[in-house]
Amino acid sequence: TALGQDATGLQELLTYGLKGVAAYADHAQILGQEDDTVYAFLHESLDSLAADPISVDDLVARCLKCGEVNLRVMELLDAGHTGTYGHPKPTPVRVHPVKGKAILISGHDLKDLAELLRQTEGKGINIYTHGEMLPAHGYPGLNKYKHLVGNYGGAWQDQRKEFDQFPGAILMTTNCVQEPRASYKARIFTSGLVAWPGVVHIRDRNFTPVIDAALAAEGFDADGPDDTILVGFARETVLGVANEVIEAVKSGAIR
Repeated sequence: TALGQDATGLQELLTYGLKGVAAYADHAQILGQEDDTVYAFLHESLDSLAADPISVDDLVARCLKCGEVNLRVMELLDAGHTGTYGHPKPTPVRVHPVKGKAILISGHDLKDLAELLRQTEGKGINIYTHGEMLPAHGYPGLNKYKHLVGNYGGAWQDQRKEFDQFPGAILMTTNCVQEPRASYKARIFTSGLVAWPGVVHIRDRNFTPVIDAALAAEGFDADGPDDTILVGFARETVLGVANEVIEAVKSGAIR
């Protein structure tokens, strides 16, 4: 751009910001939460990026506005999550396997998880979260399913090693999927906005192929240790003890 590197950098910043807004707006829309002003901002900003920038100040203002709109999108997403699955509560999450058939679900789409839990109930398959799906265990509407047994592995960047070792089916929902290894390509599936060439994509949340793959796989042959971690410390939980925390800080009990 004729305005120099500062303008180019701000255009890139806005582009990344719009991607984040769009991703969470999509999740909110899936759960019935929308705001036309969010869509209008996305259209206006994409139009501005396609034209020559007016000034650096204009780009700065638009980037700041992107942050403001993102907060609105997070409000929508929070309303969708808590309105559908309840407010998260502190919940211990098992981090080692349970003996039996298994499905691992990764990503952000709680509706996919809810539907997978419903479709697998009573089928003798244990469900494990992975990566960004870990906080799902705190929601009462999801952890009511007894076969949501724990979390497997760590963050998305370790998936090729972890999925190679997982003896069940794998479902990627709107997450950072990496090229699958041949060892698990036949038992990994995608849904929503994520896909990979040669990998079966699930449409309309009919997870029968995932369930069949899990039943055909070996599963875990033994229980692991009973170690757990805690999740579910959302705003209602934190604000519920805010006065006690403040007093503990003032008294020196918390430093």
